[in-house]
Amino acid sequence: MEVEKLSPYVRVAIDSILDPSWMLSERVIWDYELLYLMEGEVEVTVEDEVLHGQAGDFFFFKPGQRHAIRIVGEARIRQPHVHFDLTERPDSREVGVSFKPLAHMNAKERGWFRTNELDDRLYYIPSRFRPADPLPLERSLFEVIREFAAKPPFYELRLKSAMLAILAHIMREHYWGNTMTSGGQLERLSEVRAYLDDNAHRSVQLDELAERFHISKFHLIYLFKKGFQMTPIQYHQKIRIEKAKTMIRYTYLSIQEIADQLGYSTIHAFSRAFKASAGCSPSGYRDAAASD
Repeated sequence: MEVEKLSPYVRVAIDSILDPSWMLSERVIWDYELLYLMEGEVEVTVEDEVLHGQAGDFFFFKPGQRHAIRIVGEARIRQPHVHFDLTERPDSREVGVSFKPLAHMNAKERGWFRTNELDDRLYYIPSRFRPADPLPLERSLFEVIREFAAKPPFYELRLKSAMLAILAHIMREHYWGNTMTSGGQLERLSEVRAYLDDNAHRSVQLDELAERFHISKFHLIYLFKKGFQMTPIQYHQKIRIEKAKTMIRYTYLSIQEIADQLGYSTIHAFSRAFKASAGCSPSGYRDAAASD
């Protein structure tokens, strides 16, 4: 899958509240569907695998994948969900939402199946998952539903951006895996990253992080490298340099002023750090940007 070409097309986005008598007979869909079980219990069958769903679970159905849903118990369920393509295609507006098994589809309908690009190990999304923190996903999903329903000006852009946020969140959590999410490690890692982001204007030391977040330096380095493929200090240096690039490219601040705002002790320390990361001096980067 070419991530840089992703431009999701939202087909349907709705918040459904369903009575206990409701059920979804086995079907296959042409696109992708993300379903959030917000209330109630369900039994979901995906390719003959039976999955029990409780409030807080997400289900992800892929093109051509057989699945069925039935409600468990006597309580209603609430299931906000969205059908989408990973990229908009010439027939995206023609294709609807399937409620049919493959055997009942005609030749034209069989030609609507999208290629399943989310079974690759790097981008794999399981049929059922429970995020460590469902709130960011819930917020993004309801943003999609609101925009789809109201269709204010430029809603298409908001739909695409919200869907990209959803996909990135799911993929990142799955990539980190159970080891990262157990024992509050994912939450701690997110807090450390947020702290580094908020302190891009100054130097941060590993001892400071270890003391602030009550974790050994070695374990923090291990967790951070597992999540971001770099140490906390390397990450912090990277975001400082990226911020410097933006300031150099899009402001009239002098190199000295930029170094001061980012908390470097001297302009020489800033220039060394910048060159080590960007491969050129700050002034050379500004000259190159001006000639673009």
